Amino acid sequence: MKICQYYMSDEARSRDLLLRKPRAAKMGIVTGEQIAPIERVLGQVVPEGFDLPDLLEACIEPGLEKAIEASKTQIAVGCVFPAPPVIRPTAFLDFYTFEQHVSTCRAKRGLDVVPEWYQVPAYYNSNASALFGHGQEVYYPPEEDRLDYELELACVIGKPCRNVTVEEAAEYIAGYTILNDLSARSLQKKVMAIGLGPARGKDHGSSLGPWFVTADEVKAPRNLAMRAFVNGEKWSEGNSGMSHFTFEQMVAFASRTRTLYPGDVLGSGTVGTGCGLEQDRFLSPGDTIRLEIDELGTLENKVSYEPISELTRSALKQFSDK
Repeated sequence: MKICQYYMSDEARSRDLLLRKPRAAKMGIVTGEQIAPIERVLGQVVPEGFDLPDLLEACIEPGLEKAIEASKTQIAVGCVFPAPPVIRPTAFLDFYTFEQHVSTCRAKRGLDVVPEWYQVPAYYNSNASALFGHGQEVYYPPEEDRLDYELELACVIGKPCRNVTVEEAAEYIAGYTILNDLSARSLQKKVMAIGLGPARGKDHGSSLGPWFVTADEVKAPRNLAMRAFVNGEKWSEGNSGMSHFTFEQMVAFASRTRTLYPGDVLGSGTVGTGCGLEQDRFLSPGDTIRLEIDELGTLENKVSYEPISELTRSALKQFSDK
């Protein structure tokens, strides 16, 4: 089952995503080029602000398909304004699991892959409050000169889990979606020298979508072809099975002494060749990025400058000049 979150106007989408409250968001089941709006969940009218984490939590006991009653009304996919399938996750953890990407990027900094990388599926806590959806503009940070995309697969947690084993972890993965972990490379390089991770190099936003595909429909999550295009030119190609760690290992590691909740997002990390940094070429305002993963669809975003006041621009320049 493919579940999407969408709006009937761009204004409503922009307002909700600014507030991170899905007040006007609608949910639907995608079949081909049509969306069947979800009218009732567990026999109750869907309340205002109901989104994917609420749906996953409501459907733990009876199962997702039995809990959803889709209306007969059909809406064309091209007539709506998509939102990320999760607007307000409590956690967005991004891992670092593809050896080719890790070794290439570390080599550019004169570093080898450390032995510890092979021992644990390392991750950082990314910005869960800055997720964009399919078709939305993503912003080029005003203090940046090397904006990059990252081609990733993400899983979504379906029910609360804590201290789960690798063997148990699969039952907590509700499904999958495409992740573009946008990276401000120059800013990232500066802040990582301090030793606290990518921090501000990731804060400006990532995109997620175009929808959420339930785990039962993804036949081989370890064998999904992945591709990235910039302005129609293929920049990246890889396979999800090349990751050193599985999502089950990631969930087990992340849930040690930490509770993961329905709707939480775990990114796989960048597939080998899956970013501009590996190729020494970067994005510019006006570029269109298209990520494709078999069975999950296509996630596309256009890069633009964010409207920003001169006062804010001046303050940002002070930091970039230091």
